[in-house]
Amino acid sequence: MKNTTQMTKHLLILLFAFILIGCSNESPEEAINNGWSSEIQVNDIISRQKTDDGRVVLFTAQGTDEGDRFEKVGFALLKRQSNQDWEFIVSNMTAITDDSHSTRHSVLHYETDDGNVKKLPIAFGHLKNKNITTVTAEVNGKIKEIEIIDTKSGRYFYQVNAWGPIEFLNSNGEVMDQYGI
Repeated sequence: MKNTTQMTKHLLILLFAFILIGCSNESPEEAINNGWSSEIQVNDIISRQKTDDGRVVLFTAQGTDEGDRFEKVGFALLKRQSNQDWEFIVSNMTAITDDSHSTRHSVLHYETDDGNVKKLPIAFGHLKNKNITTVTAEVNGKIKEIEIIDTKSGRYFYQVNAWGPIEFLNSNGEVMDQYGI
């Protein structure tokens, strides 16, 4: 009986510790929402791309402020902490406007586990103009075509290690528009 009582006490202490620590089991959506201090609500995860330092997640979101009527497209660098938990590292967004494209190029700086500061250049955005069939940018020193992702909610693109300018081409390969230098 004494062993049972002692074991029950140990189990209760462990249970209490788990309650205090919390079992977060954050999804990528929750990690992004929390990373933005609940300023946004993630609508959809569009794509995920594995990198050396985690996963780059392309997402759409809506601002939680009543005056913020624009849907947003953004990306976040997340790192998996365990089987189910995600750590928010860094993120950026742009508003989806009525223009032919909503585009952003960012170079984000973040610290790695070993204390080094790394740069993450990324081009991302939303395409409204159906005549845009190709998006290109400089990736690792070469001009590369960036995949256009078609979803129910629209057409999106993103590319890690992409530098400007970002060019938007029609089906004839002619530059329709350009973003950046």
